[in-house]
Amino acid sequence: MASCRDKTLGQIPHGMGTPKRLLAVVLTSFAALLVVVGCSRQSDSPVAAPPLSESEAILRRMIEIYRDARTYADQGVVRLRYRSDGQWIEDEGRLAVRFERPNRLLVRVYQLTLASDGQRWQVHVADPQTRDLDGQIVVRSAPEQARLEDIYDEPVTRDVIAGGIGGPPVTLELLLSDAPLAHLFDPAVRRELLAGQSIGGRECHRVQVALEEGPVVFWIDRQSHLLRRLEYPTDRLKTRLDPGGTIQDLSLIADFREASVNADLGGDEFSFRIPSDAKIVSRFVLPPRPLPSDLLGRLPEAFHFVDLNSGKLSQESLLGKTVVLAWFNIHPASELCLKQLAEVRRGIAEDEPVVFLAVCTEPTTVGNLQLTRLTDSWHLGLPIVRDLAACGRDVFDIPGAPTVVVLDPRGVVQGFEVGANPALAEILPHVVRHVVAGQDLAGTMVAQFQQQQETYHRTLLEVLQVPLQGDSSAPRSLR
Repeated sequence: MASCRDKTLGQIPHGMGTPKRLLAVVLTSFAALLVVVGCSRQSDSPVAAPPLSESEAILRRMIEIYRDARTYADQGVVRLRYRSDGQWIEDEGRLAVRFERPNRLLVRVYQLTLASDGQRWQVHVADPQTRDLDGQIVVRSAPEQARLEDIYDEPVTRDVIAGGIGGPPVTLELLLSDAPLAHLFDPAVRRELLAGQSIGGRECHRVQVALEEGPVVFWIDRQSHLLRRLEYPTDRLKTRLDPGGTIQDLSLIADFREASVNADLGGDEFSFRIPSDAKIVSRFVLPPRPLPSDLLGRLPEAFHFVDLNSGKLSQESLLGKTVVLAWFNIHPASELCLKQLAEVRRGIAEDEPVVFLAVCTEPTTVGNLQLTRLTDSWHLGLPIVRDLAACGRDVFDIPGAPTVVVLDPRGVVQGFEVGANPALAEILPHVVRHVVAGQDLAGTMVAQFQQQQETYHRTLLEVLQVPLQGDSSAPRSLR
């Protein structure tokens, strides 16, 4: 099963559950109430509310359960799944929440862990590319009562939670908002009770709500009235993921596994150990993304490839030309990369001293004839060579295929792109032209990175803080 990449620190999506949207609905409802009161002055008789539809009654009962819950716990996950070119692509993220009123909270959502034991509020973000945000951990005093605003007040925390494949877990809104899911009851919103189904042995009502983004389906336990599953709308997501219209059977579903209320959650489940070398901060400061390769601006060690006629292609034979190397394997991501590379090659003038090579990483069990037939079916028209000496691994330190490397006429690495980039066909021509013109792109990138590092360290000093008094687990030295 292949995995699609998910942005680590995304932008806050507008839509279901954002504070601005909830505030607008609350104000609208309050204005409507004022109109009703104003028109009722001629009579002291109470105005009867219209009877609730069955779908609305089920949703409101669910909201009441979360509002009145003393404790709540689940092992929630969200799954994105679709089929592309006959292959299933799947990605999964955590949406786990534990809560005990008024302020004990444990949230494990995507790469983020947020814990409040009632005294101390801690936040950690797991991000391998930046070594977990350079070891930063937010630590502050816990609020007397946990609210959504406490979570979303810190920008990076908010972005990580809201930027995952399923956005924020709806359970946080149900537990912590003053007016959870208020927009579902807007008079203009259509609700429909679908046929019931079971999940994990639990019989569920299914309520479909037609929102502007598309239909959302709530699977609500018939007995406990807890939310067991949420089916997200996918029309806009499909357009964003697949402008060409090749994706099929797209689904985005959150399952709130082991959801329960009013159980004893124990006394030590709402904190995590802070490493002794952690940087304790009042808010996160995003470190600059590391350079894609330490080879940028440097001449790699000697390397060579073998063409499909068993001829050797050495490093020396490529000097004097701009060279674009694309390591690939037999995978849809590599196919996409090479097709983009072929498109770029066709746009380069024939008299330009530019060489494009598709470098195969497959073992010799994949024969040259099989490889030729495969690349012909991809309609590439690119020279194919084999990396039988594993120079991609040992010389260029590429993490996997596809990876594109650009060398200038001196053989110095000027570009390094890891993974399938949908914008490669737009970006690469500019890189090639600048390199052909003699510009030192790698030098500029390295200089910019160093400047970003300096700015980051200055800002980090502003938010570093001493340990909370009486906290023996926090480091005494922050340097």
